[in-house]
Amino acid sequence: FLHSVMMQEKRGMMKSWNVWLIFSTFMLTVLGTLLTRSGLVSSVHAFAQSSIGNWFYGFLILIFCVCLFVFVRQRDHLKTENKLESIVSRESSFLFNNLILLVACFTVLWGTLFPVLSEYVQGSKATVGAPFYNRVALPIGLFLLFLTGVGPLLAWRSTTLRTIRRNFILPSIATVATAIGLMIAHVRPWEDQSELYSLMAFSLGAGVITAILSEFLRGANVVGTQTGKNLFTASLQLIQRNTRRYGGYIVHFGVVVIIVGIAGGAFNQSTEQEVGFGDKINIGPYELRCQSYTQDSNANYDTEYALLDVYRHGKYVTQLAPEHRFYAASQTNSTIVANRSTLQHDLYVIYEGKNPETGKPIIKAFLNPLIAWIWIGVLIIILGTFVALAPAIKPALAASRVIHTEAVAVGSGD
Repeated sequence: FLHSVMMQEKRGMMKSWNVWLIFSTFMLTVLGTLLTRSGLVSSVHAFAQSSIGNWFYGFLILIFCVCLFVFVRQRDHLKTENKLESIVSRESSFLFNNLILLVACFTVLWGTLFPVLSEYVQGSKATVGAPFYNRVALPIGLFLLFLTGVGPLLAWRSTTLRTIRRNFILPSIATVATAIGLMIAHVRPWEDQSELYSLMAFSLGAGVITAILSEFLRGANVVGTQTGKNLFTASLQLIQRNTRRYGGYIVHFGVVVIIVGIAGGAFNQSTEQEVGFGDKINIGPYELRCQSYTQDSNANYDTEYALLDVYRHGKYVTQLAPEHRFYAASQTNSTIVANRSTLQHDLYVIYEGKNPETGKPIIKAFLNPLIAWIWIGVLIIILGTFVALAPAIKPALAASRVIHTEAVAVGSGD
């Protein structure tokens, strides 16, 4: 809706579509509440089984009837004012964006409700797991990433071949160069499908970032020429003049950073090993040396833990203490993960227990690249959202000029 409403504002299109997007959003929210409250779907997010589900079924039917009634009453005001003139235009990019986001929504909804539907049809519940979502969602995410870069570079109504050449040459070069660079760096997409998806994500991400930066630089150069300000000041003034547009670009940049962080998952490493005093575990550039392991007790729990010195390329960096706790009061176990996070990767270390035969702890270590960039991308999205919500400075300046002109006219009349 946040994308297609721009088509309604600019071109008077997709009014009925936008109304139903809002209706569907509210109904899906109620459906989500139904799933977590009624026990319809077994999940860690479900609260309990209860009879309240019937009330939500009735509420959903009531909402749909009200939405349909309002739509029928107002349909004369929802007629489109223009039609799609070209498949290569900003309108078409928004349309494809909407369609692919709806496919993503349906994918999650289908996977969530599949146990219920399978039980209704076959009499037994069948669940879908991570492989289903990875197989379906990864191509969807890559196409969304492609549209994130392409959409802002297209013109309204129709995009000429000259505009395409001018706007797409740098992002295309960045995409191809990144793909070649990754393959030179021993990424083998022809051997592993996960590396293929990661290669595409990194390459498309480079193209999208280049497209966003080129849009900023192009606008900043114009502002700098008009005002005589340097590039940084001109960029800030550019954002202030159109906060919605450039705040949206910042959000797009944050989405790319998140996808790059997720794409690093193709290069995850893990190892599991029994360690004694002085034993070593090697994973990636790290070496974990066991200094000691022991057990302890306090009023709340019994604990077993190991002290591991962490070396990177032979240089000491930190000490990690993975731990396993047992709470006697509740008769439950808890694993306390030790981790070291950097911009390059996260090192997770888990104490899995002791080998009953040797009495030595079993340590499992994970090395997950680029995890920090997921959280950085979230912060960038939040920043872009605040920028987009801020009022643009241009209307305020225009209003002040009108007031000043009226004041001068009144003064000269006196």
